[in-house]
Amino acid sequence: MLKLILWPVLVPSFLFGAGAGAVMPIMVLAALQLGASDAFASAIIAVMGAVALAVTVPVGVMIDRIGDKRAMALGTGVAAVMTGLTIVALAVPSRWSLALFVASIILRTPATVAWSLARQAVVAETVPTHLRGQAMTALGGTMRAGNLVGPLVGALLLWKLPMWSVFAFAVVTAAVATLMLFIPALNSSFDAQTRRNKASRTEEELAAGVRWGAVGVAGVAVAMLAITRVAQPILVALWGVHLGWNESQISLMVAVGAAIEMVLMFPGGYFKDVLGRAPILIACLVVYGAGFVLAPLWPTAVGFVVAVVVMSVGNGLGAGINMTIGADLSPVRGRAKFLSIWAMFSQGGILGGPLLISGLLLIASLPVAMTAVGVLAGVGAAWTGAWARFMNLPKGLPGRASGVSE
Repeated sequence: MLKLILWPVLVPSFLFGAGAGAVMPIMVLAALQLGASDAFASAIIAVMGAVALAVTVPVGVMIDRIGDKRAMALGTGVAAVMTGLTIVALAVPSRWSLALFVASIILRTPATVAWSLARQAVVAETVPTHLRGQAMTALGGTMRAGNLVGPLVGALLLWKLPMWSVFAFAVVTAAVATLMLFIPALNSSFDAQTRRNKASRTEEELAAGVRWGAVGVAGVAVAMLAITRVAQPILVALWGVHLGWNESQISLMVAVGAAIEMVLMFPGGYFKDVLGRAPILIACLVVYGAGFVLAPLWPTAVGFVVAVVVMSVGNGLGAGINMTIGADLSPVRGRAKFLSIWAMFSQGGILGGPLLISGLLLIASLPVAMTAVGVLAGVGAAWTGAWARFMNLPKGLPGRASGVSE
């Protein structure tokens, strides 16, 4: 399975993720360099999130019309062109540079959304259900790896070169990712398998609708997980400051957590296929939430380290669970449009999470916020367990996964 999706999906995803990861940390710095105020630079990032939310469903409809692989190629191509405009704004200063910069990064957002949805849809279409957990975890893992490598490359470039060089790196990675999608030797087996899967669909499978009740119930759990995930870097940084740690120590702790997550991702993908989706989602939420609760219960440096390790174990086990469940519940027809609707659950959690944290810190305290997020994860686990039979996700029996046909 990994050999099948390595060159057509995983390597291009890594390249795309590396380019995106390289530019994200310097997005605000680039805006400031072009004359934006602190507030305006921060608002640009918020607008990117709002645009992503607004275009997700229309982009999903577009993917269903033109096809998954074409949408991936279009997404990478548009991203490369828009990033090229960003380079012009930074390398050739003018009175319009800031406006060009803002326009380029906002117009790149739909292309990024298209890439994300199309890669998930094409893997769901091609990989059989009983291997889907491992495939989706590998897909998420390549993007995470790219997001880790990208900033390192960006830091090396900024050591000797101007800021626009990082955006040039993103153009190169996007262009190479696009090129790889059109090399027959790298794509022939994958494309042939996709065609065979589509040709083998029965009329019953093609006519099957979406189980919206199951989608709503699973979406609530996924939204709770998204809130927990977006809260982690915020609360970990604040808790480190609360304990008197400096920026370097906190960054090191975050890096250790990220490494643990990377190590556990692939066992987590295997367990999703062998044990089932619902049990792994429950385990992820329970362990993840326990880390948040542990920090205020053990308010020392050692307790902080243990809490972050526990969080990372939980998050690593659940890596890719959102994409896997979305693929499990997706219909054969209109898959990309469905996945765009499914993405709204996690995007809602990502947008609402920081607001929740801000509210808790405003009316209570940091220990209360940590505990509340941990409790929320526990509620998500209980919710998943209570509705597991109703959701009827693949149970994890190798070769006999239920809920979605192969």
